[in-house]
Amino acid sequence: MATIGAGIVVNGRISGSETVAVFGRVEGTVSLTDVFRVEEGGVVVADVDVKSLVVRGALSGNVVAHEVITLQTGCAVTGNLRAPRIIIEEGARFKGNIDMDVPNA
Repeated sequence: MATIGAGIVVNGRISGSETVAVFGRVEGTVSLTDVFRVEEGGVVVADVDVKSLVVRGALSGNVVAHEVITLQTGCAVTGNLRAPRIIIEEGARFKGNIDMDVPNA
């Protein structure tokens, strides 16, 4: 698993085939064939295309996940979500549209 630490800011494109956890800030685009995690304190301002997404921090952007999106208690998400399964826990904040159609592979 790759980690973007709390004091790190990434501007640009993140792509790859392993799990990435963000404790810092990411701006741009994210494309992964594995899990993308926005941890508590992490901030992502990006369009995201991943296998699965878990958000505990803040995310602003449009998301396509090919398996599942999980918005955990305390997160703040703004943007459109598209995945075959979407889980929004009590206490998660979300503003946008949900499309539970199966995304193209």
